[in-house]
Amino acid sequence: MKSLLFVFLSFFGLYTTAPAQAPVALDDICRAIGASNVDQIAAAMDAEVELSLLDQENVYTREQAKAALTAFFKDFTSVSFGKVHQGASKSEDAEYCIGTLTTNKGAFRVYVYGAKKGNGILLQELRIDRN
Repeated sequence: MKSLLFVFLSFFGLYTTAPAQAPVALDDICRAIGASNVDQIAAAMDAEVELSLLDQENVYTREQAKAALTAFFKDFTSVSFGKVHQGASKSEDAEYCIGTLTTNKGAFRVYVYGAKKGNGILLQELRIDRN
């Protein structure tokens, strides 16, 4: 009886945990940044993400990072995003992109880093610094 209860609780626990984020293409994340689409950016994030906005850098949960990005894009409305460089790690288990985000209040250098998961990547680091 105890083993049956253990099995039941084990399966129940598996189905009640937060769903894993679906990996996306790096280009999708870059387009979302250019469109100030915080929901799409957050959907690409791993459970925790290193986020650097201007001079504030920390490791945030997905929800905290989403709130910080929402505040950033409220102050700095995106006009466009252009890639300067894109690449992958030597072991090809990660991808990155460096670009320029043009906003209504100036330009910013953006660094996007994601770990490969299946056919896509999960966003692990996002830096937005003044140009």
